[in-house]
Amino acid sequence: MTETHAGISWPILRRGDHSPRVTTLQYLLRCARDAWRNLAADGVFGPRTEEIVKAYQDFAGLTIDGIVGPITWSSLTGNRTVRQGDTGECVKAAQNELDRHNYSLAIDGIFGDKTNSAVRQFQETVGLVVDGIVGPNTWRELITRNPD
Repeated sequence: MTETHAGISWPILRRGDHSPRVTTLQYLLRCARDAWRNLAADGVFGPRTEEIVKAYQDFAGLTIDGIVGPITWSSLTGNRTVRQGDTGECVKAAQNELDRHNYSLAIDGIFGDKTNSAVRQFQETVGLVVDGIVGPNTWRELITRNPD
């Protein structure tokens, strides 16, 4: 199921879902607060992921329902920018999405040359400004698009 927001269909994720997008969500949650770094990035939206989604929604001033839709996705990605030289959980989220789009990256949390090249190729493919930076527009395209 998807919901359209500003012309873009965000995936709706909830407890019971399992997919690479859930893994991306888990990395983004781990990136959001140090206290959540122990959340497993296993692609399974179980009770612990739901608990942390609700905590994030509360922390961010959003409706607390444990469901990740357009507003929660936008909040999670809107101020998270990663670029060459960065490291950490947000980089893993970007690498996981690029891997989902068949760029075959190691998900190591290091934004090096291969990740930079994959981001630039992806941006060119989807018609974004090619700058190698994963900002709000690139996040949205990575998460909402299905691989070709």
